[in-house]
Amino acid sequence: MSSKLCLIHANCQGDPLLQLLQLHPQFGSEFRVVKYTNYLRETIPAHELAGCSLFLYQPLGEKWDDHASDVLLQRVNPAATCLAIPNMLFKGYWPFWTNRSPMNYGDTFLDHMVDMGLEKKEILYIALQTDLTRKYDFPAMLEASLAMERDKEKGCVVETVALVEELFRSERLFNSINHPNRRLILHVAEGLLDALGYPPLPDVLVSAFRDPYPDFEQPIHPQVAAVHGMAFGGADARYNVYGKPRTYEEYLNCYLDCRLLGINDFISYLHLV
Repeated sequence: MSSKLCLIHANCQGDPLLQLLQLHPQFGSEFRVVKYTNYLRETIPAHELAGCSLFLYQPLGEKWDDHASDVLLQRVNPAATCLAIPNMLFKGYWPFWTNRSPMNYGDTFLDHMVDMGLEKKEILYIALQTDLTRKYDFPAMLEASLAMERDKEKGCVVETVALVEELFRSERLFNSINHPNRRLILHVAEGLLDALGYPPLPDVLVSAFRDPYPDFEQPIHPQVAAVHGMAFGGADARYNVYGKPRTYEEYLNCYLDCRLLGINDFISYLHLV
């Protein structure tokens, strides 16, 4: 039985990381890995903080009060190794994303038109038929997102932004705003293991590791894909939306139906229609 305790304080990205660390032959034999979900404010028992040998955390600021990283680090075993890990987020595929919408997967562009009182047919025409680049500078919006992520990754044991910049046009790296695909999760796991002095993940484990968030692929606006020269994301592209293949236009219709009907639980709606 593993004798040392590794704590992970992270969002949903910590779950596949935990899986990979536990399956790593050497790491898994040395550590028992326990994950606490930071955004749910799950409390880490004091005795686990005081007794852990390795503390992996996505940095949280002071607004998180007792769950802020600086507070937790004061309570961690002084002899423990403490490493910050990245909290990956990417707006390049979804430049209009917002967490201030009444909807899941909020979209400032669509919400603005709904709030203006436009009819659904008007919004569909504007969103699908007009040239959005006349109003929105998608490359500048991308760079602003990347700059924010670079700043967030300062001090982390492994960085991801350079890899995202290199590959985001040729392969889809995120299924939704903060759900990275297998390549990025593997990149973080490998970087962490290397920093701790462990050998890489075995090839058989890498091959067997699947997309950690397969249930929902948020559709990408075809104009965004075209501007960035992406190898995917065209108007006919279909995405797995909770088990149903949908184009961006079909997804857009669902979003507008929810907003215009005052249905805020977009995820449940997508499961049902």
